[in-house]
Amino acid sequence: MKTHSIHVLRAAAVALPLALGLACLGSAPVMAATPCSDLAVGKCTIQLSTGITMAYVETGPESGIPIILIHGYTDSIRSWSFAMAVLHKDDPSLRILAIELRGHGATSMPPAATCATSPEKCFRIADFANDVVAFMNAKNIKRAHLVGHSLGSFTVQEIALTHPEMVDHAVLVGTSAKVNPDMVGFVNETLGKWSAPLEAKGKKYPVDFYNLTPLDVDPNVSEWMANIWNADPAADPATLVPLTQETSRVRLGNWIGVVRANQTLDNTERLKQLTVPTLVIWGSQDSIFTSDHQNVLKQALEGASRAHGTNIYWKQYGALPLPPSAQQESDIGHMVQWDAPVTMAADIRSFVKTGEPTQDLPHSDKAPNISHILIDHGKAVVVRLGS
Repeated sequence: MKTHSIHVLRAAAVALPLALGLACLGSAPVMAATPCSDLAVGKCTIQLSTGITMAYVETGPESGIPIILIHGYTDSIRSWSFAMAVLHKDDPSLRILAIELRGHGATSMPPAATCATSPEKCFRIADFANDVVAFMNAKNIKRAHLVGHSLGSFTVQEIALTHPEMVDHAVLVGTSAKVNPDMVGFVNETLGKWSAPLEAKGKKYPVDFYNLTPLDVDPNVSEWMANIWNADPAADPATLVPLTQETSRVRLGNWIGVVRANQTLDNTERLKQLTVPTLVIWGSQDSIFTSDHQNVLKQALEGASRAHGTNIYWKQYGALPLPPSAQQESDIGHMVQWDAPVTMAADIRSFVKTGEPTQDLPHSDKAPNISHILIDHGKAVVVRLGS
């Protein structure tokens, strides 16, 4: 089969001053830019009935099929910006919105007076889901295709389970049926290390930490973010710089609240009741939600397919499994949309339009060119669950 390189395409997207660059990605006619169609121009905000002021970007006609992109823990709109740009280029008729969850990016934190003493009360998956529903209501979107990564995927799960009438299709990227306790332990260990210098200055945990950021702990924390938290050998290095800068500014109340509120989250049984057509996309070197997590997830979704006839697909990106280090080293990992935005956009569009993903397999080139992503047409591992 023909193998196609997307390195040039991804590099072109990155060269757009890390914005969506929607009018620059092809000759297809596009609408005039709106005030928040491009990160270089800025984000729009909207007041929600939940009390949150949500930041978002939006492109495409208001009459178009709505697709809402939702990022992961400590991320922002930028996490989806490259796939969003490709998706818009491929189909300018779509109405594509990318939002920032509460406490992330330019979206407001829940009020400290209510949440600072117990942040876990304000960062439950249900809270994120309620915000998305409120956003859809505020934008007069009755139904949408929801695409979520990691934390965003759990948010999409929640909406699909509690408000299936609002979801046409669900795309779950870097997802699982339940939270990985090892990841919870790592975050708690990190928060413990960050707490010490702040407590030495008289700050009380967690109330005085709520509106502080990792930069208040260590002005050089971006180095840790780049080398540990946002490390991704399959992502183009240029994409990681602004992502790391933004993650360094996420409020500690968010870091604390999310991990506390959701450390025992387990949707294994609930997902057996899923009725929304769903596509799962997983990176072969995802060190957070591993193949073991995928086996549990697939069993739950197979239950939904058998019980309700739900159309559910599971697709693998990357060709190499996790190495003995149990860390992403040589292929696509947890941050799938960073690593393979072109195929990601194609799969979202295909699933929305046809109910099936593409059969294309994106994967890393051989070392040392890991961030050079290749596409093997027709070679992907795609499983229709329950069939």
